Amino acid sequence: MNILITGATGFLGREIVFHELSVEPDAHLTLLIRGKDEADARARGDAVLADGLKGDALEAAKTRVTVIRSDLEQERFGLDEARYDALAEKITHVIHGAASVSFTLPVEEARAINVEGTRRILDFAKKAGARTDYIGTAYVAGERIGLALESDLDVGQTFRNTYEQTKMEAEKLVRERAKSQPIAIFRPSIIVGDSTTGRTSSFKVLYWPLKMFARGFGVVVPGREDTRVDIVPSDYVVRAIGHIRKDPASAGQTYHLAAGPERSATLGDLTTLASKFFRVRRPWFVSPSKFTKYARPLIDRFAFGKARYVLLTARVYTPYLSIQLLFDTSTTRAALKGTDIAVPPVNEYFTTLFQYAVESDWGKKTAE
Repeated sequence: MNILITGATGFLGREIVFHELSVEPDAHLTLLIRGKDEADARARGDAVLADGLKGDALEAAKTRVTVIRSDLEQERFGLDEARYDALAEKITHVIHGAASVSFTLPVEEARAINVEGTRRILDFAKKAGARTDYIGTAYVAGERIGLALESDLDVGQTFRNTYEQTKMEAEKLVRERAKSQPIAIFRPSIIVGDSTTGRTSSFKVLYWPLKMFARGFGVVVPGREDTRVDIVPSDYVVRAIGHIRKDPASAGQTYHLAAGPERSATLGDLTTLASKFFRVRRPWFVSPSKFTKYARPLIDRFAFGKARYVLLTARVYTPYLSIQLLFDTSTTRAALKGTDIAVPPVNEYFTTLFQYAVESDWGKKTAE
């Protein structure tokens, strides 16, 4: 087995690398990684492995991992034809997780990687005769209200940002290709750190309002206390992907890797847990429209320095604090039936996430 993995330098991608190394002892992994040159790409690949492995385990992993400098925005990933063809001869499986996760990119820039990069990966997988496991996002549902089914995709919804929009466009392409290629689609919701260690390399989305809260900026929250927040720990996501992708019957299916109505928490639940941990008062909740009208002008006018940076950066994530959307997980739960792979209740692991965030100074240093 030779598994091609894209997005390995990202948070979820590196967790997938560690998982596949541990559960597939005979598999070889080929990582497509951007780099200024071959040496830079290899150095970035080595850094991924060193982030989660030490000593003999790290040295053993290096013998099972090949790093190829590549660019998904170029034809044949920037490889010459001979090298591209030789790679296709070797690869048996593809896990495609590379994407631009920026919420603020112009739409054409976001499409260049999220849509066209996906198209090139699917072309490669077809040439290789390889099964593809595509990692999308549950937020292709955009600004819908209610329950999003795993079978739903384009129902005329609008989007909060170009990330959501272009990931929906990419999934439309993937679904069309799935009619003639073996492809499974995985849609995680908001991914947080490992439920047992808290480990994460990404402190975005939910972590930004938590960081503000911890530092005393969370007096007022632009959201509804009863908003359901769908979060899943990274270890659940990688284990679910690892189990489901082994089933040939999963090709052609779409899976919400989400807490769902059964395990999602309210914004009030999360702020209660955070207030206890950080020993601060629970915030006031205000409607996003009122926050935009009254608070933002004050922030724009009077905030400065680090406070201004934190508040302005967090702005792109605040729409997720007032969504009225739930994700059905029926297909996923059926696929995981009989295993111990399930989304744990938030109160069982949220303190672990806080602890890791504090010990790592929100990603600035390595937590012990």
